[in-house]
Amino acid sequence: MSHEIHIAAALCRHDPRLVIVGLSAARLLGVPMPHHLESWTPQMPVEVATSGARGRSDGVVRWHDLSLSAGDIQRAEYLHTASGRTSPLPMTSRARTWRDLAAHLGPTALVAVGDHLLRIPRPRFEGRDEPWCTRADLLAVATGRHSRALQAAIRHMRVGADSPKETELRLAFLSAGLPEPEINRPLLGPDGVARHEPDFQWREFSVCAEYEGAVHNDPEQIQRDIRRARAARAAGFLEIRLHKEDLRRGCAPAVSAVRNELRARGWRPPS
Repeated sequence: MSHEIHIAAALCRHDPRLVIVGLSAARLLGVPMPHHLESWTPQMPVEVATSGARGRSDGVVRWHDLSLSAGDIQRAEYLHTASGRTSPLPMTSRARTWRDLAAHLGPTALVAVGDHLLRIPRPRFEGRDEPWCTRADLLAVATGRHSRALQAAIRHMRVGADSPKETELRLAFLSAGLPEPEINRPLLGPDGVARHEPDFQWREFSVCAEYEGAVHNDPEQIQRDIRRARAARAAGFLEIRLHKEDLRRGCAPAVSAVRNELRARGWRPPS
């Protein structure tokens, strides 16, 4: 956790009316954003709002004039490890934070945040079994100046994407006119037995695709990837492996690779 949380906690301790908002709330909540926004530096002020008198923005604090309801705010606490004491750390809810991010994010990044909020967690690894938000939660906050962008983003969100890169690829496939893939759904062979869950799957054409991030360079992961590819082949599927370079030029290499394999297996673009 960056030093941003220490500054935010000190500000809230000094003025209990403060609420952490905007990009600061997004970072403290672990919301995925483009790197230049997601990575905090000391040159970035902590973003706050308050129901009381507004202060003056400077290099440490940026004040926002926001109308926040009780439902827009979630209460948290910050633990001072040295003293063992806690400080209140109120911040905007994840849904409200997503709404406020519309001022900073482009369409794809806004959908990626929504996919992150809607995805079903893996309790074994994440310690929770419910998504951060429902589609109804996001629809309820899709109002105000950026309502059209927010509502458009909701239409493009899907449950299942595990990372912003997966969202970026999915949207690129759709923009290119490819059939919409299933995302992270069990692969079924002719015997009906469920195998692994590919990142993308075109069941009708027995094609699946996996995006290989940096974690896939780990030797153990490489072995798992090999076993996964063999399982896909045994089930009659062709597996396409995508990597960072395939996201260049708006994911053009990835789109080309998937289009070619789908066409080879019978898909024809609508005339």
